[in-house]
Amino acid sequence: MILKKMRIQQIIIVLTLSFVFSLEPQRVTAVEVSQPLTNFLKGLKFTLPPKGAPGKRKGGGSRGDYCSAIALVPGTNFGLTTNERPTFWFYVSSSQRRRRQAEFWLRDKEINQVYQETFTLKNTPGIVKITLPETVSPLVFEDLYRWGFSVSCNPTDRLYYDFVSGGVERIYMTSDLEKQLEGKNPRERIAVYAQQGLWFDALTTLAELRLANPEDKSLDEDWMELLHQVGLEEIDSKPLVDCCTAQN
Repeated sequence: MILKKMRIQQIIIVLTLSFVFSLEPQRVTAVEVSQPLTNFLKGLKFTLPPKGAPGKRKGGGSRGDYCSAIALVPGTNFGLTTNERPTFWFYVSSSQRRRRQAEFWLRDKEINQVYQETFTLKNTPGIVKITLPETVSPLVFEDLYRWGFSVSCNPTDRLYYDFVSGGVERIYMTSDLEKQLEGKNPRERIAVYAQQGLWFDALTTLAELRLANPEDKSLDEDWMELLHQVGLEEIDSKPLVDCCTAQN
């Protein structure tokens, strides 16, 4: 009788425990989700290289007819790149009342002229780009190149112009950097470029993504974040425009 009673109690305990455990929430296997698009660069700090270059990234504007230029570079007037022929970006605030001319030049460490071209500006105000053509020899590694960009504010008077200048240096693509970039999409590469202090690479990759995906508002947020990190918030909402026609 006693054994039968004990067995009944054991059965009750087992059934009770089974009921209790059945009330526990079910474990859900973690599902890998893609990187959210919004604020991809939020919290990412651009690593500023410990060097700079003579020059100025903001022009002073001109008297009379409003006209000015701003170079999209850090406050040190300097940027690194791994590209043999990098792209340079400038904000031109000239009026749309007339088409203006701009001049860009690049000089090597011996102050020899590497490239010089005059362009006709259109669709400004806006952010314009100038890419070194294939006719220009690849930049020499670890040499400081000087660049300059000027906007003619009055075609009848060459004294009315705005001018910005700075430096660029091409560095080697190290094996460590190659590993960091391996398998990364263009957007993920921006984060790597920023961490490595590669200003021209980060800026151009992001700008080209914006041009290719104009409806992606999160790219606009990334752009604003990057410009804010180098103190260019005054032009963070300015449009990227197709502007420049070479004179030759």
